[in-house]
Amino acid sequence: MTFYDYLMMSLAIIATVIVLVFMFKTKMPLKAFLSSAGWGVSALVVLHLLSFLTGFKLEITPFTLSASAIFSLPGVVCMVLTKMLWGI
Repeated sequence: MTFYDYLMMSLAIIATVIVLVFMFKTKMPLKAFLSSAGWGVSALVVLHLLSFLTGFKLEITPFTLSASAIFSLPGVVCMVLTKMLWGI
């Protein structure tokens, strides 16, 4: 693995910890997580289902599902921007 791979994994772990800390600061962390995950996964599924109209396809993989569940709508937006800018 390259330095870039380790850097990206480290940033993803740090971002996940930050999200979890803020969720546990709410009164109901499980409700906050499930609500956030629901919005993120819903946005990912809608993007995937509307791909025939837009020509832009964001695949549903374990990585995209987990990113959309953990980071919700900002995670989906980041994946869309990453795919648009770099074609990843």
